[in-house]
Amino acid sequence: MPWRGPSEPGEFPTLGWQVIEWIEDSIIIPDGPRRGEPYILTNEQARHLLHVYRLHPKGKPHPKYPKPVDGLVYYGAQLRRPQKHGKDPLAAARCAAHALGPVQFDGWDADGEPVGRPVDTPWVQIAGTSEENTDNTYRPLFRMLSEGPLADLPGLDIGETRIKLPNGDGWIEPVTAAARSRLGNPISFASFTEPHLMTERDGGLGLSRAMKRNLAGMGGTWTEVTNAWDPSERSAAQLTAEGKAPGIYLDHAAADLPRMSSADFEDDKLVMERIVIKYGDSCRKAGGWVNERAILAQIRDPATGEAEARRYFLDEVTVGERDAVDATRWKALARPEGELAAGTRVALGFDGSRARDATALLACRISDGRWFRLGVWVPAEHGGKVPEAEVDQAVADAAAAYEVWHLVCDPYRWQTNIDRWDGRLGKNRAGKPVVVEFPTNVEQRMDAAIDLWETAYRTGEGEFTHDGDDTVAEHAYAAAVALGRRKPPREDAEAQINDRYRKIVKKKRDVLIDAFVAGILATFGRGMAIEHGALAEADLIANVW
Repeated sequence: MPWRGPSEPGEFPTLGWQVIEWIEDSIIIPDGPRRGEPYILTNEQARHLLHVYRLHPKGKPHPKYPKPVDGLVYYGAQLRRPQKHGKDPLAAARCAAHALGPVQFDGWDADGEPVGRPVDTPWVQIAGTSEENTDNTYRPLFRMLSEGPLADLPGLDIGETRIKLPNGDGWIEPVTAAARSRLGNPISFASFTEPHLMTERDGGLGLSRAMKRNLAGMGGTWTEVTNAWDPSERSAAQLTAEGKAPGIYLDHAAADLPRMSSADFEDDKLVMERIVIKYGDSCRKAGGWVNERAILAQIRDPATGEAEARRYFLDEVTVGERDAVDATRWKALARPEGELAAGTRVALGFDGSRARDATALLACRISDGRWFRLGVWVPAEHGGKVPEAEVDQAVADAAAAYEVWHLVCDPYRWQTNIDRWDGRLGKNRAGKPVVVEFPTNVEQRMDAAIDLWETAYRTGEGEFTHDGDDTVAEHAYAAAVALGRRKPPREDAEAQINDRYRKIVKKKRDVLIDAFVAGILATFGRGMAIEHGALAEADLIANVW
């Protein structure tokens, strides 16, 4: 007989109740102070499973060839929650259930209630871009089985890298993009770990697609447990969410909440409210394991960066960013000995502000790319306003002391001064204008400058070192490289590659990065000067720009 019908408004048929009961009876907490206790699901987790295993009211298993997907409304699911929410242990519990529990629909009993049973020949794979990713799910699963009620189940062979199921009827195993030899296995269930990291470039997206095709052919099901993704990367998680296929259950916490504004993000009270919403039942406030104040402290840690904090702790889909420099490498490239000798060929970089940010002037020695601080002016140290006369004098002194081939300037609010400098400095020995206006908000140009700087930075000594100035280091540590608008695709580029322009941003709202930006502009000026022949002898200067 079909389903009995709802006994209350909104009720639907589901195998979820049986799966929940099986998990709580058979699975233990894998780590922490309550390790070994029964794995009792939170209300939030239970609701997820009730939806994941929802059934069609008139569903029927195939009479000859029953499959795990029979009767289910959803063949796939995506659970998106912030870091440390408990996604991976839940995925591990589901993997155990799909190996040994009542997850396959077996019809209706005499009272119209759904009946579940184990999969006939279960084969479960845990997929990730690397072994470290798959370990996030496999390690808790290993403990759940090896230390829990199922540890002595006859025929269950629990290995540290693979689990053999009773009667030789299948496996639970991790699989990565590098292990494609296992992709042809007749799997019945797959758990995708951190699919926000599965992209075309690392092979993760291809792995995900291949496995899902395999599952579709076998009548299997799958789940993704993910953090918020970087929309510039076109990850497997992003494609799942944006596809909105009717057979995929998307479980995103408070998905309709707007992105926090920059002002709201700086307000601890508002951020804490968002943490409580996004972490839900896992918060200590709700009786869970996540310390909300520790999460707030992590968000406020300068090493985290705003984009990372928004994605991983506030569950916002945000274009990513990364540190502009590694502190250890930056220190290793410091060369504090020696001064910039008079007459040295240099390129200058200038990033200016009037009252809000700092104004900075740096020199880049053309012979080897070394940075030298010539001046950094912080408004707060000068009565709230950058001393224009001092800046003008610093530029004049640099022009008198060194052979300046280019002065690359961001003209914002300094256009009048830049026009004066252009008139004074004229042209270099290659006949090119010394002053080069460079609006840093023009993404195409800034992306080119960042590319030149990063190439020099990676090369190290011989292409880039610095004078060890503490203020410049502070600005460099406070800077991040973020992704902006999409680049127009090249004719020879792969269709799936989705490049974006890079830009330099602050990790936190109240830090300064202007000296670092000025250095990047100086490096760009050095590149122009080299093209103009600045490395050649004076009588062999090539005019090639």
